[in-house]
Amino acid sequence: MGTGGMRYGAGRPGHRAKAEQLQQVDIRIWRRGGYLRPGRSFSWSWNRGGEPSGSIGVVVWGADSLSLEYMVGGEGERRDGTQTIRLAHTACHYGNTRPWFICPVCQRRAGVLFMRAGRFACRGCQRVAYTSQSEDRCGRTWRVQQKLEARLEKHWRRPKGMRQATHERLLQRIWACEEERALDAFVLRLSRLGF
Repeated sequence: MGTGGMRYGAGRPGHRAKAEQLQQVDIRIWRRGGYLRPGRSFSWSWNRGGEPSGSIGVVVWGADSLSLEYMVGGEGERRDGTQTIRLAHTACHYGNTRPWFICPVCQRRAGVLFMRAGRFACRGCQRVAYTSQSEDRCGRTWRVQQKLEARLEKHWRRPKGMRQATHERLLQRIWACEEERALDAFVLRLSRLGF
């Protein structure tokens, strides 16, 4: 997996924090779980590799705001952090409403807020990117091939119920990915030799 830079096919620079590595709160999950009832308080925690990596307390004040209470800092200096987040609601086509966080920095609607620099804010304000946005060309090709292979059985065999034409089309796309990676490796080798 590439992290960006100046090499051949490097993709975008990898200087942004990655969403998969940060703690985040998703209002859609809280809504589905029934956590957003006014007057309710609950705690939310994260795990990384099976180990607890953080938790926050949430107090829902009403339909239009909630508070996030958390600890910020390293081992030596821990301090309490509290943030009040406003909520907005948009109407859905078949009734009911969809809740959104209002980013405390830019005041835009967001479905997910990320914790960085001791505060929660939207992805744009926190300068957060997804790992796939920083992949080089070879990494993107690997990801595409893995998705294609997941649709097939072991050793690229056709699963029961899959049409033969679909199976052949998937195999053609997998072979194209492998050829592209081989060509990229050849070009990289030539560039290292000075051609």
